[in-house]
Amino acid sequence: MTTPGDNRGNAAENGRTPGQEVRDTGSSPAGATASGLRPRWRTRPARLTAAAVLVLLLATAAVGLPYLLRPAPEPVYVALVTSHTGPGAVRGQEITRGVRFHFDRINRAGGIRGHPVRVLPYDDRADPATARRMAERIARDDRVAVVIGNTSSPTATWAAPVYDAARIPFITPTATADSITAGPWCFRTTYTNTYQGQFIAAYTHHVLGARSATVLHADSSYGVSLADGFRRSFAGTGRVHRVVALGDHSGNPRPDQLKKALEAVRTDPGQGPVVLALPEDPALTTLSYLRRHGIRATAIGGDDLSNTQFSSRLAASAQERAAPGSMTGRFYAASPQLADSLTGAGLTWATAFRNHYGTMPSWKAMSGQTAAHMAVHALRRAKVHHAHVTPKDRTAVRDALAAMNTPKRGVPGVYGRVFFDHTRSLHLPVTIGTIQAGDIVSAPVQLTEYSPEEDIDVARELAAGRAVAFRGKALARQQIVYTGINVNRISTLDTREGTFKADFFLWFRYRGSDEATNVEFPNLADDKFKWTAPVRESSAQGMKYRLYQVVTTFSTALDFHRFPFDRQHLAITLQNRTQPASRVVYVVDRPLVQQDRTEALQSGKDVHQTFDGLPNWAVHDLSLYKTAVGSTARLGDPDLARGENGVHYAQYVADVTVARNVGPFLIKNLLPLLLSAAVTYATLFFPRDPRYTSTRVSLEVTAMLSAAVLLTSVTNSLPDIGYTVALEWAYYTFMFLVGTCVFISLAGAWLQEHHNIRAWNRLALVSRVYYPVFCLAVLLAYLVHFG
Repeated sequence: MTTPGDNRGNAAENGRTPGQEVRDTGSSPAGATASGLRPRWRTRPARLTAAAVLVLLLATAAVGLPYLLRPAPEPVYVALVTSHTGPGAVRGQEITRGVRFHFDRINRAGGIRGHPVRVLPYDDRADPATARRMAERIARDDRVAVVIGNTSSPTATWAAPVYDAARIPFITPTATADSITAGPWCFRTTYTNTYQGQFIAAYTHHVLGARSATVLHADSSYGVSLADGFRRSFAGTGRVHRVVALGDHSGNPRPDQLKKALEAVRTDPGQGPVVLALPEDPALTTLSYLRRHGIRATAIGGDDLSNTQFSSRLAASAQERAAPGSMTGRFYAASPQLADSLTGAGLTWATAFRNHYGTMPSWKAMSGQTAAHMAVHALRRAKVHHAHVTPKDRTAVRDALAAMNTPKRGVPGVYGRVFFDHTRSLHLPVTIGTIQAGDIVSAPVQLTEYSPEEDIDVARELAAGRAVAFRGKALARQQIVYTGINVNRISTLDTREGTFKADFFLWFRYRGSDEATNVEFPNLADDKFKWTAPVRESSAQGMKYRLYQVVTTFSTALDFHRFPFDRQHLAITLQNRTQPASRVVYVVDRPLVQQDRTEALQSGKDVHQTFDGLPNWAVHDLSLYKTAVGSTARLGDPDLARGENGVHYAQYVADVTVARNVGPFLIKNLLPLLLSAAVTYATLFFPRDPRYTSTRVSLEVTAMLSAAVLLTSVTNSLPDIGYTVALEWAYYTFMFLVGTCVFISLAGAWLQEHHNIRAWNRLALVSRVYYPVFCLAVLLAYLVHFG
């Protein structure tokens, strides 16, 4: 006799289906089999997946939540005092742009020890009384760690004593009156009026050949100190005929003063140069008045007149239009920096500035950037990085600024390595500019300091007329060569050999010796190259012009750290064969200074095409700048200056930036790797069967070996280098990932062997999630770093 339960058991054993009443009562759980319930691991895939996702979310929250909840870092405050309104608004805008542009870049790079820099703007309206009130307000604000500003000498002269008394570090970018830095808390990122006045005197006598001069100066701290600097220095070599003060309460010269100035110039027996120690507006009024009354004497001004705005105003004047050259001819101005003489670092910053604002920066904007740059260095060295500062903090900032008093202790910037001299003014050379086609450019002859490394024989240099005496030292007579390169085509970049072929026009415009065209290419790779005769040459009013076409191969240093996301700089470098930098300097010719990227990339032979002839590369930019190089080769010339490190030669560089076409490169070279990655990922979905273990491991090991072979073929185009490139890191990362898959496969086999089905399931699920998450993380890392 059997029970109902026994009948059910027999039915199951006989393969019969239980009755409907049994199924309806649910007495047999879903998934029941003859051997009982199905293993639990088969009933929980959704739960495990949800758990894995939850763990990932919790891990992400654990990592990111502290960053989201932590308070924002305190800013560091810098007061910026410029003229937003009034007669100095244009100057104020230029300086504001230079300062803010630099601080924006600092903040994007992480600020000062993680703390952003915030600018507190103030408008002094170009009014001394307002400037003093602004200074008093700043002195009561405990947020201000350092002050940048007061961009004119009158405003800075009134404000500086307030900052000095309040013990707040103060840096003026453009105010040149000597008295501003009398107090120990005041600095400037340009030179003093006395210094530039002395330099203008040396240039007037030794280069312009003047034996007398008439000085017309503004009745202000700027005009008086500049005139005094010139007068005292020029008195040792020539004669100052008359000194005339101009300007009323608004700064503009009165009619009676203009008549007095005209009389002074007319009665000068030698009709020497007219020194304009005046700001822009009075200088334009005075020069126009003199030219209208037939005075054609050379005019030379200070730093306030060495900007494109003033030269454009001269070029646009009615007198200039009626008689070209009447206003712009025979005009010179002193400047701390001109666009055509920028070095590599300065040009890089200036190009970024132009891309942002649409115009090249004036020297005032560069001086503003330098003030911000030195302020940031001082704040970092003083470890000031909080919103409210103490007197001790300000003292530390002041001491950090004062410590920048030698080249070694200075900081690199757009002017080169900069530091403060004994007057707490920036130690800068003076560049004399002249006007060409409405632009201010370097004059054909300069006076320049010898390199500190050159141990010159001063007596020999002076006796030979190659140098002039200045403040107890010698200044070299330097020939300026306006140089241009217009590229026709760049082709055949060989990354293994580090060479490229270039076809370009090269021209020189210069006064003086033809030794200026005796140049060579230090990075020439073609030993069969020979110079040909000029394609074109001419001479007019003492200015010589020589045009050459050059087609040859150059070597260049290539950097493959970011390969294949690399950008390479293909440099064409030229320098004089025999003349050192103290005698010959190559500067960017005026038409090329203001050209935009589109114009720079046009072919010299066809303006409708670019000069890009490189397969698999794209030309992105062309930069022209001057630099210098030290050489131990004196070439046996006993007249060359003796130096501890040899002779310094001026170089002119055309730097072509090219970028690899990454898209086609990655498709061609990474497609096999992607297919291999897909196959490897597919092995993680193989059934739980011991027979598949060897197949999984074999495919994964094959993928790893294939990646090694692919890597060798991809990097075969690279030369022997001693570092790991970006693409190699990707392959190594893939090999690591495949290696973990091999470990997972072997671990899964071990779990199967020990019948730990639950653990095997979890391992399989984690590996299937881990693989794409790992790949996504690597992809995001590459996009962030190289994107």
